[in-house]
Amino acid sequence: MRRNITIGVTGLNSTDSPAPGIPVIRCIKEGSAGRVQGIGLGYDSLDAGLYKMGYFKHVYLLPYPSEGADCLLQRLLKIHEKTAMDMIIPTLDSEIYNFINIEDKIHRSGITTFIPTKEQLSMCSKTNIGGLEKDADILVPAGRVIKEVDKAGKAAEELGFPIMVKGIFYEAYKAHNMDEVNKFILKISDRWGMPIILQKYMEGDEFNVTAVGDGKGGMVGMVCMRKLLTTDKGKGWAGVTIRDDELDRIAGRFFDATEWRGPVELEILKKKRTDKFYLLEVNPRFPAWVYLSKAAGVNLPWLLVRLALGEGIKKANKDYKIGVIFTRYTDENILNIKQLETLNVEGELHYE
Repeated sequence: MRRNITIGVTGLNSTDSPAPGIPVIRCIKEGSAGRVQGIGLGYDSLDAGLYKMGYFKHVYLLPYPSEGADCLLQRLLKIHEKTAMDMIIPTLDSEIYNFINIEDKIHRSGITTFIPTKEQLSMCSKTNIGGLEKDADILVPAGRVIKEVDKAGKAAEELGFPIMVKGIFYEAYKAHNMDEVNKFILKISDRWGMPIILQKYMEGDEFNVTAVGDGKGGMVGMVCMRKLLTTDKGKGWAGVTIRDDELDRIAGRFFDATEWRGPVELEILKKKRTDKFYLLEVNPRFPAWVYLSKAAGVNLPWLLVRLALGEGIKKANKDYKIGVIFTRYTDENILNIKQLETLNVEGELHYE
């Protein structure tokens, strides 16, 4: 890649469940040796990443995903007129469907993406993940999809307690009885709507695999890690790179079955006593811990950019360092209130 490029990145909030946007652009900036200009795309003026001037020269607010694909398209085209983008990398589960629906139109405007197809996303969604047990020969915990609250009792009885109560996009809680199930269903549905997924809870070690697929069944890069510390929401707050033959096989079977295109994270649990591996979730984007891949020697976001912009990658990059640890920390952004006012009023900020 010999020219400078401009890449828009979404997912810039930094809460107790941080979005992947900042780690993604950090990887790309370091991998590109200064050839990438970042454009920050946020959904709220308090998304902390919007004020990271070291990563972004321009930042813009987007309409919330609930406003639909057409609103997103019109906003992106207006942004593209002001600040031309070569590529956009969406990093949030809740926005992927909208980006898939407008992909052809933004491609015609000159913006590249490299994301899964609608069929791939549906095949691996939380509501359909059980199908991978047959299609990919990967074990998946028993689960039920709840579209009506009054159906939860029977489903919980069939699964047996404890169970996990999961939202269609985000949030998961462990429930020990029906009162907790109902409480969590109400909490999640108020924010993300229905359906709700109930999944059999299992104890064991948690692993995550993040990788990039070429859309033809191939995998251009992969890194595995084991969680060392999690939040009360189950999010990894510390982890270490590991290598395991069974995780390699699961990833291989996943890509063979789905022909996945773009970034993905596989959440996997090794069940106690049986030592069997179960696929808990498939996330259609990079994880927030993706900088660990670059630190371990396989810069997955930069591989994605190279692949999307037409650079051939001939072999899978799986030779990463073992025993590299990440620990997450919080920090404070300091900004002028005029910046916040400008972003709220005009929907954009530009840094010199």
